[in-house]
Amino acid sequence: MPWTRRRRFAAVGVALACAVLVGLVATTYVGGWGAYAHWTCAKGTEVANQTDDIPVQLLNAPYGGWVWANTTGPPGLIEHGTGIGDIWGGWTSNGSVVWSGFEAFVTVFSVENQTVLGPGSNARCSSPFQVNIFAQGAGFGDIALAGPNVSDRNEPTVLGSWGTNISFQNGFAEPNARNQSDCGGPALSIPGVISTFLSLWVTFAETGQTHTVPFQVPLVETVYNYWFPANFGTWQVDNLSAPGGPGGGWAFSYSPCN
Repeated sequence: MPWTRRRRFAAVGVALACAVLVGLVATTYVGGWGAYAHWTCAKGTEVANQTDDIPVQLLNAPYGGWVWANTTGPPGLIEHGTGIGDIWGGWTSNGSVVWSGFEAFVTVFSVENQTVLGPGSNARCSSPFQVNIFAQGAGFGDIALAGPNVSDRNEPTVLGSWGTNISFQNGFAEPNARNQSDCGGPALSIPGVISTFLSLWVTFAETGQTHTVPFQVPLVETVYNYWFPANFGTWQVDNLSAPGGPGGGWAFSYSPCN
């Protein structure tokens, strides 16, 4: 009997230990924090590399008016590269669109979820790829992307001959902010419109398939300032940095005063 009772106690102890272990493992895999192990997104092999121009500013001027902006990046560096100044300034007017940026070596790596022993927060991969940017030289700016136009709706989504592998969404899609109208009134000045991110997409080929992967330019912030001429019209505004947007300043669709 004593040996039978001991065996029962041992079996119960093993069962309890297994239950605790399963509970800890379950917490690791489904919770936000793992006490003994946690998920991490690990970088794998390089799958593509190319040199492209990377925009940090995409400026839409309201038709008839103007925009100027300053962009601040991380001090002295862009992502994993160095050699870039940390401030860009740009300006354009009358419905035109310009961009400023820098040349970079763009590398794409595969990534995968891995379990790491030890406590930590779970951070799963949000994409099968990771994009790294290595700056290649000093920045440049105020390069024309589109001429004067009453609407940014059909704005280009690539830089043309400067970087066709990099795309963006900087045009007018739909109004999501208050209209700016000065019909019958004085000129309007809207300073200090702030954006803290800019989303881009890189297109590359890997194992016979073409992929387009999003990434963000690592910016501190861009401050946009807009001016609208007196008694000139109404501008619908698409705030590109609204939640779910691609980042950046405002895009416009203009109509004249009645």
